Amino acid sequence: MEKKKFKFRAFTALIMLWSLVIETVSGVVLYIVPPGRIAHWTNWELLCFNKEGWEAIHTIFGYLFIIFACIHIYYNWKVILHYIRKKIKAGLRMKIELVTSLLLIVIFFIGTAISIPPFSSIMNLSEKLKNSWEESQKKPFMPHAELFSFDVFLREIGVSKDAAFEILKEKGIKIKDQNLTIKEIARDNKIAPVEIYNILIKGLPPEEKEKAERIQGLKRTSSGQGYGWKTIEDIAKDVGIPVERAVEILRSKGISVRKGDMLKTVAGKYNKRPVEIAELIKEGR
Repeated sequence: MEKKKFKFRAFTALIMLWSLVIETVSGVVLYIVPPGRIAHWTNWELLCFNKEGWEAIHTIFGYLFIIFACIHIYYNWKVILHYIRKKIKAGLRMKIELVTSLLLIVIFFIGTAISIPPFSSIMNLSEKLKNSWEESQKKPFMPHAELFSFDVFLREIGVSKDAAFEILKEKGIKIKDQNLTIKEIARDNKIAPVEIYNILIKGLPPEEKEKAERIQGLKRTSSGQGYGWKTIEDIAKDVGIPVERAVEILRSKGISVRKGDMLKTVAGKYNKRPVEIAELIKEGR
């Protein structure tokens, strides 16, 4: 029986197909993935992959698709060129369709580039979906608290070293080196950083627990955590003023906004932190 030859063109087309499927799935996941401060704090995973894993998958398969698309073009250059010429000629005869399609592309490009509705609304929805993973009991008292060393972590949450060692030892949590980060200690003990935090806080006497939570509350406020995903309208409600007044206050400061704009987006445009935008509204009320 004659051995079938390996069809490289078919192989190339199939690689492009599978890459496109994976790119689509990973793109949807990255649209809703929680922000890094939550993903790393809770060891977030979806289908056995963490945030960095999904980012790597999306990037690698994006490059794989581009490489094999180039190979596909190389092997089918004459056919593709003939097809393009044919479509261009047909397109020139369909002037209304050609102009309309180009106009639509220009509108989408400019709308996305300058971040105006409804294009900005799509990205705002992504931010809201990402932040919907955030629960008060899982929210770190400071962004990327898992990167603190053990000593710094204890100081920041207001827990003494002696009390911490006693509480963690009772729960079977081992600390090989106090210079390790909370993320590394959590990984060594096969738990999430948030679990170490919860064990420490729950193990404190009521008076010390109340003191520690008060310290962390102050740190959350000073770091402006949680403001980024709020809209101008949200801040106006928090402050107790009409959203039109909030917009007017910011415009008087040279910051042009709409009521549905997210503080994170506005802050990025004007090289400020989201909490600074919120403070401007509060000061001008």
